[in-house]
Amino acid sequence: MTESVRLFSNKSMRFASISDVVNDRALEASTLQAHYRPSSLTEHLRIIPTNGEIGVELEILESSVSAIDGSVPGLEKMIGSSVSFASAVSLVLFDFIVEEARTEAMTKLGLNAEDAAAFRAAARRVETNVIPFR
Repeated sequence: MTESVRLFSNKSMRFASISDVVNDRALEASTLQAHYRPSSLTEHLRIIPTNGEIGVELEILESSVSAIDGSVPGLEKMIGSSVSFASAVSLVLFDFIVEEARTEAMTKLGLNAEDAAAFRAAARRVETNVIPFR
């Protein structure tokens, strides 16, 4: 969670809260199924469970709640088990960190931030039964 706040603060060039990150990324919840394999999402939830001893309270927009809550049935179908609202939020934050890591890597390779973001978007794969040859 703190990593997503750090990355978002750096990206937006202002101090941000976890609520800011979730509100900004909530609409991405509906795209998680198209961008990840089920095993990637279940592995994230296994490594970083949302049912720990420390509770976190968020104040987020109703539209963010609706967007994230609307993604839950599809995520449950995809991974084959129940997904809580908190787990869906965790997956949204995971997606943000993955995107920022890709952009950071591309920037280190010499691409400017805009080109790195465009490359990151182009590099996303939808799972298919086609295996690319290199």
